[in-house]
Amino acid sequence: MAIAIMDIYIMQEAVHISIPPEKIFHFFEIGITNTFVLSLLASAGIFLFFFLCFKKTSEIPCKLQNIGEWILETIYNFIDSIVQDRKKTEEILPIASTLFILILLCNLLEILPGLGVFSFLRSPSSDLNFTFALSIFSVLFINFAAMRKLGFFRYSKRFFNFKNPILFFVGILEAIGEITKGLSLAIRLFGNLFAGEVLLIVVFYLFAYLVPLPFLGLEILVGFIQALIFSSLIIIFYVTALEEGETDNKANSKAV
Repeated sequence: MAIAIMDIYIMQEAVHISIPPEKIFHFFEIGITNTFVLSLLASAGIFLFFFLCFKKTSEIPCKLQNIGEWILETIYNFIDSIVQDRKKTEEILPIASTLFILILLCNLLEILPGLGVFSFLRSPSSDLNFTFALSIFSVLFINFAAMRKLGFFRYSKRFFNFKNPILFFVGILEAIGEITKGLSLAIRLFGNLFAGEVLLIVVFYLFAYLVPLPFLGLEILVGFIQALIFSSLIIIFYVTALEEGETDNKANSKAV
C-alpha cells in the first residue's frame, strides 16, 4: 500500500504532512501510533468524566452530576426527536451517545497547540484506521442489534432470499448497501478532519497571531457537525434497518 507523505514548502520552510499516522514507539514489535495513543486517552478521559459525574448520585445533584445529566438528557432528547419512539431511543442511545461524545472529543483534539510540530499530536479522526474502525463497528452493531430484535431468520431475509430471482438480487443490493454505509461514514469523517488539520497547520505556519482564530472557530464547528452527522446517521440506519426488516418480511410473505 502506498504511503502518502507531503512536504509543503512555505517561505522556504517545509511543512511535513503524512496521511498515515506516525509511530511513536513499539510494544512487542507492534507499532503504536500517535492517533492510537490519543484515542485511548480520549476514551479514558470520557470514562473518567462520567464515572466522576455519577459516582455518587443524589436527588439534589452536585454541579458535576448536573453537567453529566444535562449532556445525556440533551442527547436523549435529540435522538428521540429523530426516532419518535421511546423504546427505540433507549435501544440506540448507548452507542449513539458514546460515538457522538468520542468523535467530538477526538475532532477537537486537532485544535491543540503544537499540532504539526510535535509528532504525538494528531487528531484520531484524521486517521483513516480510526474512522474505519468506528464505521465498521457501528454498521455491525446496527445489523446485530436489528437481528437480535427481529430474529436471525427474519432479519437475514433482507440479504438472503431465494424465493425468486428478483428478491435474490435485491438482497445482494442490500448487502452491498451495508458495505457502502461503512465506507461512506469512514471516508466522510476522515476527509473533513484531515483536510481541516492540514488547513490549520498551513495557516499557523503562515500567520502566528489573530488570523488563525477564525479557522480555529471553523474547525470547532466542523468537528461538532461531523460528530453530529456520524451519530445521526447511525440512529437513522438503525431505525431504517428495523423498519425495512419488518416491511421486507411482510412483502416476502405476499410474494409468489
